[in-house]
Amino acid sequence: MLPVYFSGKVNGYYTTEKLIVDWTVLTSLIIQHYYVDGVITKPIAPNQTEEIIISIDPNYVGYFEQNYSIRGTNYTEISQTFVINYNGERFYLPLIEVLRGMIAPNAFLLNCLFEMNSFPLYFTEEYESDLLRLRFTSSYNAKYLKNEYLHHLVWLLMNKNARKVYESMASNFHFYNSIKFEWPFETPIKLKLRVKKTPTGYTVLYINAMLDKELQVSNLEITHPSLVHHEKSNEPRKRIVLPLSASGDYEADTTVDGRTNEFDEVITDTLTHEYVDALVITRQKTTSTKQRDGIDDNTKKSVKMDNNRRSMGDIGGTNILRGLEVKSLNNTYVNGELADFKEVLNELSRAYFVDSVEAYVGELTDIGDRSFAFLDDGITPRKYIVAYVKLRNGKEVALLEVERAGRSVSTLILTPIDGSNVKRYIEPLLNYIIFSSGSWLKEGLVKWGKSLNIFKVKHTSNYKTSVFNKILNI
Repeated sequence: MLPVYFSGKVNGYYTTEKLIVDWTVLTSLIIQHYYVDGVITKPIAPNQTEEIIISIDPNYVGYFEQNYSIRGTNYTEISQTFVINYNGERFYLPLIEVLRGMIAPNAFLLNCLFEMNSFPLYFTEEYESDLLRLRFTSSYNAKYLKNEYLHHLVWLLMNKNARKVYESMASNFHFYNSIKFEWPFETPIKLKLRVKKTPTGYTVLYINAMLDKELQVSNLEITHPSLVHHEKSNEPRKRIVLPLSASGDYEADTTVDGRTNEFDEVITDTLTHEYVDALVITRQKTTSTKQRDGIDDNTKKSVKMDNNRRSMGDIGGTNILRGLEVKSLNNTYVNGELADFKEVLNELSRAYFVDSVEAYVGELTDIGDRSFAFLDDGITPRKYIVAYVKLRNGKEVALLEVERAGRSVSTLILTPIDGSNVKRYIEPLLNYIIFSSGSWLKEGLVKWGKSLNIFKVKHTSNYKTSVFNKILNI
């Protein structure tokens, strides 16, 4: 668990409250930022901040700690800070931000941090020249096999000093009941920082990007029990589960013991990891399974209610909920056309008629394994972005963009006709474009015509204007 202090005005007076939250909430909390209505994925920066890129020489990094009192309370905490000298200025970088933004930026690594010698429980490592083999066990959640998680895991495993710091934290916490470590890098690193000027230098509010990360290998080969060959079959399914989801945002529940092994992802836009090396990821499929696609009168149908309550705690316990992982859209390594689409979403989020934008990045190989699910090399999974836009008029719009890579694939803009949750149609639509080999055919989309208004926007020179105008007129 993690103590967090929030300050705000109540009845005209400043007050500070101490909250005890799940440890993995750290991934989405930023110091000296504002949060509204408990939404932790949309921090609001204070006034007079700026973004700076600095190169940190380990010879000019010091460590400083002191006791300080929390304003408006009787609580005292220890401030742990790395003091960085760069171009004649001092930058005060909180130790917890180094941990959150550079070493353990996801729930898996944050939770393993307190387990001594934890990695062998989840995978074994084999090294061969320019190749790293990772053989994952069933304890490793298959959702962490996505490229963004694998890139950082490889970096951590191959970076001798960062790994040493990470693997020593469990024993240090066990013996000293505190998280404390030395600067984890022996060579210069480059960071993009959001900072606030102070009389003695700059306070680092958060790490916006870790740049030029070196992986030290070019090839990654992985195995996992979930990686199987799916043999398509028209045989009827024995049973299907129809999810019935509540509308609105996920609610993190801190009253339960923990979470299940399964989790959902929500996006925040405050952290990027950029690599100088290309990593070719090969997913070895060792077994086969029959995937039944048919439904008949004997198929048992059940409805699973979902009230959107989630847990950000560790796996396990008696009273548990489905998990919730907060990650950055920037941290998904979209490039080229998808990066351009992400910029359109960023601009859309600032439009006067838009209340909020939430975006998710996925890989078509998680939906199906036909040829269009991969890029032309037949190896790299084709990505997609789905964005949910809440308008100030109360309506909700979904945008679906599939990585084109030389194909002519329009963006879909979707609005529900019957008031249903638009999210339920995303996976069937992705299934459709995989089976139609990359085409949004009119005769294929007509099956959703009674439930959805579907608009196609071509990628022309006035693409962004067309997207804005379509959404503005909904």
